[in-house]
Amino acid sequence: MKKRFVILAVLFLLTLTLSACGGSGSNSGGSASPSASDNSASSPSASESASAPASEAAQEELKPEDGAKLVVWAAQEQKEFLEAMGKEFEQKYGVKVEYQKVGSADALNKIKKDGPAGVGADVFMLAHDQVNQAVQAGVVLPNDYYAEDTKANFVETAVNAVTGTDGVLYGYPRNIETYLLFYNKNLVKPENVASWDAIKAFAKSYNVPAEKKFGIMWKLDDTYFNYAFIAGNGGYVFGKNNTDPSDIGLNNEGAVEGMKFMKSMQEVMPFKVADASSDVKTDLFQKGKLAIDLDGIWMLGSFTKEKLGFDVGAVPMPPMPNGKSPKPFAGVQAYFVSSFSQYPQAARLFAHYVSSQEAAVKMYQMTGVVSARKGLDQDPAFQNDLVKAFMEQFKNVEPMPSIPETGSFWTAMGPVYPAIWDNNTDPKAALDKAVADMKTLISQAK
Repeated sequence: MKKRFVILAVLFLLTLTLSACGGSGSNSGGSASPSASDNSASSPSASESASAPASEAAQEELKPEDGAKLVVWAAQEQKEFLEAMGKEFEQKYGVKVEYQKVGSADALNKIKKDGPAGVGADVFMLAHDQVNQAVQAGVVLPNDYYAEDTKANFVETAVNAVTGTDGVLYGYPRNIETYLLFYNKNLVKPENVASWDAIKAFAKSYNVPAEKKFGIMWKLDDTYFNYAFIAGNGGYVFGKNNTDPSDIGLNNEGAVEGMKFMKSMQEVMPFKVADASSDVKTDLFQKGKLAIDLDGIWMLGSFTKEKLGFDVGAVPMPPMPNGKSPKPFAGVQAYFVSSFSQYPQAARLFAHYVSSQEAAVKMYQMTGVVSARKGLDQDPAFQNDLVKAFMEQFKNVEPMPSIPETGSFWTAMGPVYPAIWDNNTDPKAALDKAVADMKTLISQAK
């Protein structure tokens, strides 16, 4: 401990010396939004945040305000984990943490009302596609003090997803949600899911439609799943990393080829779009009638041998016949610090605390949620084949767009799949119409 104290003291003195010599240094992290706190003078300033080292020493230098207490909002399934972390945090820092059930889908609207009234959360969960709305509403503080630590220790996709269009990092990433291929190990061998040609060959030998036995299925009416084939071929929603609504790439050559490939799967998926619902395919998979199920990471807790009676395998979506891999959409859940918090330092500290490596292990053990931290595949706690498959898939995903015009995308793309799949509409014509509809919706919203 003495040696560690000496090292910290030297680092502190060195930082002071460098600060004195470099007074004109720029701040790349952005300045924090105004807080309702009377303790703003004790919060790290923008320049202090930029120069604070992203090390354990920096974490120890950030101290909670005197008398700090925090309210944390999250969904019900996170209650046990966050209450356990809250108790640890209180023991370590003397700050009491109260959990309240408010899911990420409701948190933004609620903090807009409760924050100004002084009864909102200090830390809350949001999905990444709400980041820019939260920034525009002025309800979140930047992740400034721990910015470099976050960038160094989390998957780049997750960091980018919780960074605003202003270039400022706001979120403390928790996890990435995406999808891949689950398969019944009693029915499917690894080589059967090594390529789409192999999947087709297996499905042809396995399918018995009259008995509702199918080789592969996914939710066909859902852009969230189908977009993987568009993006993998070079299609895109908006230009400039989904920030430019004037540039729509959903009907370019790559997007059309992606939809043609999806349509080609109909030879082994002989059912209507409406028949491939989440409930139907999950029920078939659980009963051992569906061999390969394209679904999301949220199914990890349900697809266990204890619940199904058979072992489940998983692989990332394999390359299409043209050699290009589908690129699934990804959603990122993250912690955010309220700009209305009376204790912004304590809130920053807690958001960082529940994002740590130790917290990632505990979260997985208690909830099954896999953190977006780097290097978890090397951690003994995550030596699970399904988890490893998702970590591999995380390397090839695309965060869902988050600009306000995104609503037009979901609306306009809905009719595309029944048109192509059920009615044999030419993919180019179907996508052209979707893009035209998007432009109309965007124009009407102005």
